[in-house]
Amino acid sequence: MKNKKRIVSVLLAVLIVILLALLGGILYQYFHVSRELKETKMGKEYQNESREEEREPLIQTSEQQADAETDTTADTEETADTVPMETEPVQEAPAPEANFLEGLTASQPGDILESSQINMENLPLYFTAEEISEEILGRINGKSYRDNPNIGLDQLRYLKMLHYNFEHQIQVGEMIVNAQIAEDVLGVFRELFQNEYEIQSMYLIDNYWAGNGGDTDFASIEVNNTSCFNYREVTGGSSLSNHAYGCAIDINPQQNPYVIYENGAPSQWSHSNADEFIDRESGKAHVITHEDLCYEIFSNYGFTWGGDWENPKDFQHFEKPVV
Repeated sequence: MKNKKRIVSVLLAVLIVILLALLGGILYQYFHVSRELKETKMGKEYQNESREEEREPLIQTSEQQADAETDTTADTEETADTVPMETEPVQEAPAPEANFLEGLTASQPGDILESSQINMENLPLYFTAEEISEEILGRINGKSYRDNPNIGLDQLRYLKMLHYNFEHQIQVGEMIVNAQIAEDVLGVFRELFQNEYEIQSMYLIDNYWAGNGGDTDFASIEVNNTSCFNYREVTGGSSLSNHAYGCAIDINPQQNPYVIYENGAPSQWSHSNADEFIDRESGKAHVITHEDLCYEIFSNYGFTWGGDWENPKDFQHFEKPVV
């Protein structure tokens, strides 16, 4: 009987120990889990607080920037209202310097020039007269000029001028004229140039020397050269021509030939290259008529026209005799 009670007591004690052990394990687990939960919660709160602390400076900075921009805008508007804005004046780029020729000293007759080389506001630079130099005398002596009792070298002037050729290029021309009409001739050809009137060529007649004045005049006409001075007799006569005094100019002779008329109709002319220009009403280019600019300008300077002669008619010829 006593043994049975002992066994029961031992079993109870073992059961109590087991229960206590279980209870202790449960308590241990409870406190351990509670601690972990608490630590986890505290960690999250700490992170949240850290994030809030990081956000506050950013928010504060953004707000400060916004306030600063607002203040700046206000200041700018206030300044704009009170002080007019100053703008720097726009400076125009300087115009490129023009490389105009200062004259025709370095240019030779027949040279082609560009319009950019010509100062159109100062054309007298390119229309000049000078006394007959040794160089020019060397070209004309014994040809278009010979010692004579009627006209001396001191009574002549060498001109350099510009003209438009038949290709409408600006070309350097030359001419010898009587000193008394030199300024008039310069004026005539300057106006022709300003109006872009075309002259095929303008060389001293000596470039075509053929042994005497008459044949040289013929040779110059054959190449449609415009010229003035040539100490010779009139065509078909024995008296001196006004060309011998430097007072007559032949312009574009191919288009404006010397023509003899019979019964009011053209019957003779010397140059076959002029055939298509005998009809003075043809309207062809470079044909001089009363409506032509060349006639108008020469007339304004007191020249008379060979086209107004009764018979023969010399359509190339303009003259202004001197006293």
